[in-house]
Amino acid sequence: MHESSTDDGLEGRLLAEIAAGVEQSFVDLYRRRQQDVYRFAFAMAKSRSFAQDVTQEVFLNVLENAHRFDIAKGSVRAWLFGCARHVVLDRLRIERRWTDEMPPESAELVADERLFADQRTERLHAALARLPVEYREALVLCELEELSYAEAAAVIGCPIGTVRSRLHRGKALLTTMFTERSDSAAEVDPPTESALRPREVCP
Repeated sequence: MHESSTDDGLEGRLLAEIAAGVEQSFVDLYRRRQQDVYRFAFAMAKSRSFAQDVTQEVFLNVLENAHRFDIAKGSVRAWLFGCARHVVLDRLRIERRWTDEMPPESAELVADERLFADQRTERLHAALARLPVEYREALVLCELEELSYAEAAAVIGCPIGTVRSRLHRGKALLTTMFTERSDSAAEVDPPTESALRPREVCP
């Protein structure tokens, strides 16, 4: 859902108070937006520990750089996604996940199987994790987090047309992944916009 001007104004004031050293304002902003940041990071990497680390780093950044926020350039939510994107991409580079391949199966991922409500959800999230990162982030920002094309473009730092193109290509790749499954796999419908709901791809 799109944020209201009331939310934007309130969260802008919270950041101003954080910059002035008001501890409770940081707690309030964290409670309002921690799950958004966590969900974005989890959808980008399919790892709970990864998402937790990214969320912690983003909010440490908030403490250090709240004074840099400019409400004229967008909402606090979009600003937080921009911070999260930088952290995610840095960590993906370090962990060498700049690849279209799924990360190797690990004990953590095996344990996380219980987080998915059914096999369809698991396949959807696995498909997202296999996408090239530029398509993945466009889908996560526009479809999961429901940012406008303009907001997503500001977060990514590219033209709106590029966001549209990456979103279209990402959806096409997801559809291909689902339609080219082996005959032995259970059939599922290609993911649609309604299929990409936050509750389906994060714990």
